[in-house]
Parts: sequence; C-alpha cells; structure tokens
Amino acid sequence: MRLLFIKVQLIGDALILTPTLRAVKKAYPDAEISVLVRRGSEGILAGCPEINRILTIAGPEQKKHTLRSTWEGLLDILRLRDTRYDMAIELSDQHRGRLFAGLASARKRYSVKMFGKMSRWERWRFAAQSTYEWEFRHRVERDYYTVAEFLPCMEAAPGPLVFEKERMEVWDMTASLKNFCVLQIGTWKLYSRWPRERWLEVAQHLLRQCEHIVISTGRATHEVEDARWLQEQLGPRAVCTLGRATWPQVADLLRRARLYVGLDTAAMHLATACGCPVVGLYPTLEERWLPWKSRHRVVLPESYRNVSDPELRRKYRREPRTLEITVTGVVEACDEMLQSA
Repeated sequence: MRLLFIKVQLIGDALILTPTLRAVKKAYPDAEISVLVRRGSEGILAGCPEINRILTIAGPEQKKHTLRSTWEGLLDILRLRDTRYDMAIELSDQHRGRLFAGLASARKRYSVKMFGKMSRWERWRFAAQSTYEWEFRHRVERDYYTVAEFLPCMEAAPGPLVFEKERMEVWDMTASLKNFCVLQIGTWKLYSRWPRERWLEVAQHLLRQCEHIVISTGRATHEVEDARWLQEQLGPRAVCTLGRATWPQVADLLRRARLYVGLDTAAMHLATACGCPVVGLYPTLEERWLPWKSRHRVVLPESYRNVSDPELRRKYRREPRTLEITVTGVVEACDEMLQSA
C-alpha cells in the first residue's frame, strides 16, 4: 500500500506529523510512506525512519511570477504524479495543500476537517473529509485522529515526536561541550521577538548553573544580529550556531543539552523529540502548539494566564503580548526544570 501525507505548512508542522507516521507504519508495516512538505523541512524529517520518500514544494512566499518559478512548480507536480498512491491524505487545511492532493495520482483522497468551504473542484477530487473537531486540540492530535478515521487499527493515542538518535549528527563546534543549555532566541515571527536584553539576563542566570550556553538561531539577518550581540555580551562561554547547524546537528545538541529555552519554533518541537527539557515562551495563547509529551514549562504573558472562555482563547491567539513575558517568570521556570532533572 502506497500512502501520501501532505503537510505544506511550516517546518515544525512537518515534525509534528511524525507520531502519526510511526503509528501508521506500526499498523501497516508493509506500507510505503511518502510525505509532501514545504522545501526546507526535509532535514527535520531526517530522523523519522518510517518515511520512505520526502517530496517538497516551495513555500508560497518563494513563488514569484517568473519563468523559473513556473518551471519549478511544474517539476513539483511531475514528481508528485510519478507514483500511483492508494491513498493521499491532506493535513494542511489550506487550498494549496488540497490543490496538490488533487493533482496527486491517488485512488482515494481525504482531507482534514476544514473550517472553510471546499471548492467545487475539491469536492469532486476528495472522497471525504475528517469529522474530528480539532480547533482546541493539539496539532499532533489533529493529524493523528484525522488519519485514524481513514486508516483504522492505529493505536488509541499518539506517541511522542520522532527523531532517532542514530540519525543525529555531531556538530564539530559543540562536540566537546558537556554541561550546557540551548537558547533559541530567533524567530521569523517579528511580533514574537523577545528583547535581547532580557535574553541576556536569562543567559547570565543559566551560566551560574551550567558551563556553556549554545545560542541557536535561524539565518535571518535580524536573528543573526541578535545572536552575535548576545554572544559578545556573554563572552567565551557562549557558542552560536548562526543558522549554520543542520537539523540533524541541532538534534544532537538538544539530545545532550540540560535545557532548551526558547520561543515556539521548530527547534522547540525538535527539543521535545530529542528528550530535552523545555522552557517555552509563548507570546499568544496557543494550546495547539505546546511541547508534546515532554518535560516542559510554558511561560505566558501575565494577562493570558487562567483564560478558559473559548471566545477569549480565539482572540488571544491573534494578539501576541511578548513584552508581558517577564525575565522573572522565565528564570523561575528554568530553575524548576534544572532542579527536577
């Protein structure tokens, strides 16, 4: 049986799919599993041995109306159609994901439950959509219980995120480090940036309890600038990836780290897959993206604590209050996690 799973969202979303893929492979050991994700997500899926083939498409922000982008899009479609699938399951809840699912060569196509309406073409191409109500559920659960409707005999509940130790790689710059914490200070979401002066206070506090700080960041200019500044302030006990470490190398770092402290990013979800304790800073109220099945503490803006009303929860998902996250709250969470290790 050939199966295609489509998750053309952000890098962390690709990793969140791995508990589902592991359960599918356990229930259907002869299945050939392919995944379609956004380009750049391949590395974070490299630790999931259940995947037989990774297909990629460019993110929508990369698509310019040029001859080259048009040709790349055609190649994406041709690669998608070169295999006949028994089933394609779209898990992005986006028209773009449904477009590629509809273009895939598959006997049957299914979709996650959508909050918007299907187009006439989508209704024609898809056999059904899931009935699972996922708005206030974790994204791992959304993927898992959606797929379980169409592929029965899976286990009752999803397991942890997957990145196998055997598929990690040692990054030479940090190979000798033993007692360190990882700070993920960067994020592509500019509204979620936490002031670098606050990161400095947290890092200085952690250096009283560990020998080194590894500053992890992406390649965006503003992320690298903040990371360089922090490294200069901390001195020789700080090491910075500057966005140069691959996902398998970051996974090895997180496997060996005493603690991960950072924003809701793909790196945070990778920390949970690698068994690293997590302190997560959440500028919005997002129970859908919490660390999954790991030791963790979440630090929220002060005004977002103890909110239970569904309408308010929807509202606060769209209103980041990053500056309400205090250094004191983060430091207390770090101390609790380090002391309970």
